[in-house]
Amino acid sequence: MSLSSSDQQSLLYLVLMLIFLVSGIIFRREIKLSKALKYLALWALVAFVAVGLYAYRYQFSDFKERMIEAINPTAARMNDGGQLIINLSSDGHFYIDVKINDVPMRFMIDTGASDIVIDKLQAQKIGINPQSLIFDKRYETANGSSYGASIVLRKIQVGNVVFADIKASVNGVNLGTPLLGMSFLRQFTKYEFYQDRLILTL
Repeated sequence: MSLSSSDQQSLLYLVLMLIFLVSGIIFRREIKLSKALKYLALWALVAFVAVGLYAYRYQFSDFKERMIEAINPTAARMNDGGQLIINLSSDGHFYIDVKINDVPMRFMIDTGASDIVIDKLQAQKIGINPQSLIFDKRYETANGSSYGASIVLRKIQVGNVVFADIKASVNGVNLGTPLLGMSFLRQFTKYEFYQDRLILTL
């Protein structure tokens, strides 16, 4: 294990303190020398482990975050650098739990979509009446053409981050999984794919 100079000084300080305490006990003849040495070795080991844990605190923090990600992969997390981290799903896509107008929904990130796209049923869930919309936007997809209606989402919340008045579309066909397209990603200063993560920088 490689320790920084400050960590080495901390360890040395703890060991010296232990030697001082044990020496005082020995001179007072409260315990035998052999037992005192055993106590010294035990507390020195405890001090060494404590300093080691402190030296590798960031690695342990990353391990903790990885465990949380494995348990709930669609839960976006904010790191210390003000970035939202989204993990790659087992099917090769990025999913994220979002609140639209305070209604929880699970979206798939789609850089090929220009807008945030929901279907009529999902629109009803967030308080939008599809019958009041004009479906005049034509989309070309792998399954053929479809039409959508332009809307503005009053509130989008990802974790503790809230966005207001974001352009979106209601698709005329059933989507199953709604899409977070470029109108969402453009709310960030940068987005990048790194290994099995999508990193969104505020």
